[in-house]
Amino acid sequence: MNRTSVPTVQRRLLAFELKRLRERSGMTGDDLARQLGWSPSKVSRVENARISISQDDTDKFLDLFEVTESRRTRLIKLAASSPTPPSWRHREPMSQSLLAFLEIETLSTSTRQWCTSFVPGILQTEEYAKTLIENWRLVDVGLTASQVEERVALRLSRQSILSPPVSATYYIILDESVLIRRFGSKRIMHQQLAKLLDISLQSHVELFVLPLGGAHGILDESFTLFNLGDDETPGSSLPYIGSNTSEQFVFDELRAATLEREFAILRNSALSGKEAHKIIRYHQRAFDF
Repeated sequence: MNRTSVPTVQRRLLAFELKRLRERSGMTGDDLARQLGWSPSKVSRVENARISISQDDTDKFLDLFEVTESRRTRLIKLAASSPTPPSWRHREPMSQSLLAFLEIETLSTSTRQWCTSFVPGILQTEEYAKTLIENWRLVDVGLTASQVEERVALRLSRQSILSPPVSATYYIILDESVLIRRFGSKRIMHQQLAKLLDISLQSHVELFVLPLGGAHGILDESFTLFNLGDDETPGSSLPYIGSNTSEQFVFDELRAATLEREFAILRNSALSGKEAHKIIRYHQRAFDF
């Protein structure tokens, strides 16, 4: 392994989490170096993702702090991650950001997502997903039919993490416009809204709808917040901001804390439970076929 190679998102996230554990314990970098028998420069390089850290060293690092077993397991998996997981090597080439998104999505204990344009991939029906990706061929003219099928299959395979046994919680806020904006036929839209209703009944999924007619304090672009543990300290999540043309993880606690506050405000303004179901069913009737 080239230990000084350009860091993957996974390596950056692991370094970010380890540094945060050390700082919140009140331990200095020199203190940690003495405890682990490392040089101060090694601590600095590990915490700034300039070098990778072995699973054994990650274990030793975590032994110094109070870390829940679930969080420890997830961080150890990050230390063991490869740039391209074996299960995805047969698929079409993917960006490192997308590969990281897929892995971090499976490792997170909770995910909060705000969506302004369309139903997120993890909740899409096969036909809705295919329509979205086929439409993108108008822009990406090099996208082949086989690549479309591959991307649809990948999107559907991600949904297995919503099936039992489930260890993560999902909080998803949809702008009401997502329920109205038509992709494909009325039948496709009707079935997609039916899937939203079905998934929202699962105990580990909380689905919210931000009504168009309500009073909104803020309205920002779509984003996702991942959490790898039980830490609810402001700024403890990893934000992801993605679109068809760009994708970015945000390694900044202040920015993370801002997005966490935004999500809380949006959630407080949104409909949930029976009220959310009512508005979904209302728009579903417009797509009766």
